[in-house]
Amino acid sequence: MIKWSNEYSVDNETIDKQHKNLFEIAQKAYFMVDRHVSVSDIKLVLIELFEYIKIHFKYEEEYMEAIGYPDLTQHKKIHKEITSSLIDLVKNIKTINDLKEKLNIIIEKWLVEHILTEDMKYHRYEEQNRSYQLEIDNTSKKDSNQHIIYVCDCKNHKIPYDVHLTICNGKKYICKICKKELVEL
Repeated sequence: MIKWSNEYSVDNETIDKQHKNLFEIAQKAYFMVDRHVSVSDIKLVLIELFEYIKIHFKYEEEYMEAIGYPDLTQHKKIHKEITSSLIDLVKNIKTINDLKEKLNIIIEKWLVEHILTEDMKYHRYEEQNRSYQLEIDNTSKKDSNQHIIYVCDCKNHKIPYDVHLTICNGKKYICKICKKELVEL
């Protein structure tokens, strides 16, 4: 059974919390392997997993865009592959035991491998770059996450709260358009 460890941390409070929640869902799947469960119990875990993955991937992709992560397109492709593999899992189940076994393997493989390899890439990128390029399209940001308004010479930017915290910790963000440092309004 996989458990959360600090080695999985990407030093982003929201993403780490989301990863911890995914580990909790994985533990539910793990406990189903050795127990008699109904199809509806398994469906509930799958629904929870799909819904949470959508939320997590959306936030993670917005975050990578905000920090100017250069491999964002590839990371999005990997997210789509993970989602597709989960859909295939559901489509190709033969028995409840088959589903339980495959679900557990995919969750463990995805969680550990994806976080330790792919997510750590944007974490290393962020740590290696003291000054970030940032361009956020304010009209496309309509989610309920908290944002802070920052300004530069050319426009206002809605900055995700986690990015705001990194700025407060001394990291600089530079507008891609005017090349000026963003300042909190």
